[in-house]
Formats: sequence, structure tokens, C-alpha cells
Amino acid sequence: MTASPYLFRAAEHPLVAVTDQLKVREAVSGFGIALRYQERAPGPEAPDAHWCETGHSIFILSGRIAYRFDDHTVEAGPGDMLHIPAGPAHRHKPRVIGEEIARYVLTEFG
Repeated sequence: MTASPYLFRAAEHPLVAVTDQLKVREAVSGFGIALRYQERAPGPEAPDAHWCETGHSIFILSGRIAYRFDDHTVEAGPGDMLHIPAGPAHRHKPRVIGEEIARYVLTEFG
């Protein structure tokens, strides 16, 4: 089979514990977009958690997750998709809802 810059073989990339609540499997394309599979465990939002200003498109596989914005919070579950533009006007903080680990796939762009 021919190698392709369009194919991400997830099994070839480790699932890395970034924090005690977050594990990430990542591929960064030559097109300036990161593709990530993430597992986020339930737990309180860290008091010093930074606002994320990175843009994302997200597909929730399992579990439930809330994204807090300056003026509202949105909750998403299995089969839901979100698109969050980049920039301070769209800054957000994620948090798992309930006791189930949230599993999702996202793209990340500037």
C-alpha cells in the first residue's frame, strides 16, 4: 500500500497522559491541522485552568462534555459535533459531565 499524507493510523501513535484527567493521541498534518483523539476523565475544573483560544471542530464519541464560554455553556454528548472558531472571542474551558470518560475526536487549528 502506498504511503499517504491523508491517512492517520491511530495505532501507530501512543495515547499519552497529558494530565491526570486528559489522555491524547495526536497526528499533526503537513497541512497545519492537528488531528486528536482525546479521553477526558470526570473531575472539577482546575481553579487555575487556562482559557483555550484555539479553534476546534469536535465529534463526541461517548460520554458528555460541557464547554464553558464567557457568556454561556454548551453541553454535548455522543454523536454531537461542535465547531469553535479560534480567538479570544470564542475562548472556552471543557469539563466532563457525569462519571463517564468523554471520548472525542477533534481537529485543532490556529
